Amino acid sequence: MVTTNAHALMSKIKHTLLFILVLSFSSVIAQESMMPAVSYAMLDKLIAKAKENYPKVKYYNHKVDVSTNSLKKVKMGWFDAITFSYIYSPNGTATATNPVGLSGYQAGFFVNFGTFMAKPSAIRQAKAELAMATDEKDEYALNLEFQVKERYYNFIEKLTILNLRTKSAEDAETSQKQLKYKFEKGEETYDNFSKSLVLFLLSTQNKIEAEGGYLTAKGKLEEIIGDKIENIK
Repeated sequence: MVTTNAHALMSKIKHTLLFILVLSFSSVIAQESMMPAVSYAMLDKLIAKAKENYPKVKYYNHKVDVSTNSLKKVKMGWFDAITFSYIYSPNGTATATNPVGLSGYQAGFFVNFGTFMAKPSAIRQAKAELAMATDEKDEYALNLEFQVKERYYNFIEKLTILNLRTKSAEDAETSQKQLKYKFEKGEETYDNFSKSLVLFLLSTQNKIEAEGGYLTAKGKLEEIIGDKIENIK
């Protein structure tokens, strides 16, 4: 008796699983690819938004600006090696600062050769620092673009799965209601009614899991672009 009941239970489970697979397959046929949902125009807008809003992009922009200003200051520093000075001697008396006894104003330019000779090296270093800051900025821009693409494609994947599972859950609910109605009228067996109920519960659970995956993917994409997806026109 126990063996007979076990076989009967296994048979019910197999039929239920087969029914689930058939219904799921029919839903997949309706939308077998996520590619139609991918918009490269939208992707370009998301990348641009991320480059505009993401904090680390601003950090690298500031770093390039600082290096650019440093190079300008070093170039202007050529004048640091030149000193202008003058003396005034009203009566032409010889002094330590005016040994020849000239009268009136005497002006002169003095060059610090140590500072003058070190200037080309300082300019080369400032240029190298600017080049490194620019390279770091460009490298991060490429990395950020890849991250946006990765998160966008994952978002589209989760959205496609959600649509499939929502359709499957709706079909399962419709089937369950129809079988319940027929079962209550005595036109359907309890076995088929119970299968439809199991399928409805599993489809609902799958839909909820898909909703969680979709919301997580949406949140990750919005985190990197610094805005709600709905605000991107």
